[in-house]
Amino acid sequence: MKYNLYLAKFRGITLLFFAFALIFSTGCGKRNDETVNKTGDIKPGEFGWKDDISSSSIPDFPVKGVIGGKEVQFAYINFEKWRGSNDHVINFSLVKPEQNCGFIENFEGFTLMNKGAEIKQGLFVKAKFADDPKTFTASFKQAGSKSAETWNCALEIESINDKSVKGKIALFFNDVSKSWVAGKFEAVLCNN
Repeated sequence: MKYNLYLAKFRGITLLFFAFALIFSTGCGKRNDETVNKTGDIKPGEFGWKDDISSSSIPDFPVKGVIGGKEVQFAYINFEKWRGSNDHVINFSLVKPEQNCGFIENFEGFTLMNKGAEIKQGLFVKAKFADDPKTFTASFKQAGSKSAETWNCALEIESINDKSVKGKIALFFNDVSKSWVAGKFEAVLCNN
């Protein structure tokens, strides 16, 4: 009789322990996901905004971005070479122009420019927000969202031919919503 009483208590304690363990592990996961989604960051173990960058920070997935805490999709990417000023510009646009290399009316997206100088094949890194960008500038534009003054970037141009430019980028802005663009891209080459 005592044996059955001890066995019943043991089963009850064991079931109670497993119930708490199940509730605790499930609850922690939900709280973690909710916290991640509220900040606009990507889930742990995946790519997200950084305040310090290096060439190893550049992800290997197709290019994507976040503006104002919301993920954006790019309809058009171009690499502009301006003959007169020699500016080189990469635009990650949410809007596609009527024709390749045409004017992008109501541009929304990200821009990285090397003013008066080329963006050459190879690596460019501006590791920290406070680092001097030299001749480079970066910005983003979308209704209701404003570009931050400070940014960091790792850009690797892998190939340039007569029609396109292939590369990878990780560009982060120090704005309230932590806007960024990152990943592999192929841009239409535009000689203007």
